[in-house]
Amino acid sequence: MFYVLSISDDPSTAPIRNTVLAHAGYGVIPVRNISIALEVMAARQVSIVVIGNSIPPHERMRVCTEALRRGIPSVVLDSRERGIDGPSTEHFNPLDGPEAFLEKLAALVRPRQSSR
Repeated sequence: MFYVLSISDDPSTAPIRNTVLAHAGYGVIPVRNISIALEVMAARQVSIVVIGNSIPPHERMRVCTEALRRGIPSVVLDSRERGIDGPSTEHFNPLDGPEAFLEKLAALVRPRQSSR
């Protein structure tokens, strides 16, 4: 099973996103702040990190940097096309819809997991 570390402090969108992920077959590890997210990355198997736009940019960078160090791809949910540089960090515009979001995750997770 693929595990998604879903980081968001937005009580209106996070449950919807996490439900979409769970229905797609992902194990969802929801957290509301960066310090818990970093603890989870250190203690559990995480396939990909999804960071909601409710997380401040400096904290997003901190999580993406740690995920990159651990070889975990990350997706930042915002409308920017470029952001934190790194081969494992992507940006996704949530307005593109859940199907495109799930396609993005699948493209990032499956090649990485099959190489193990």
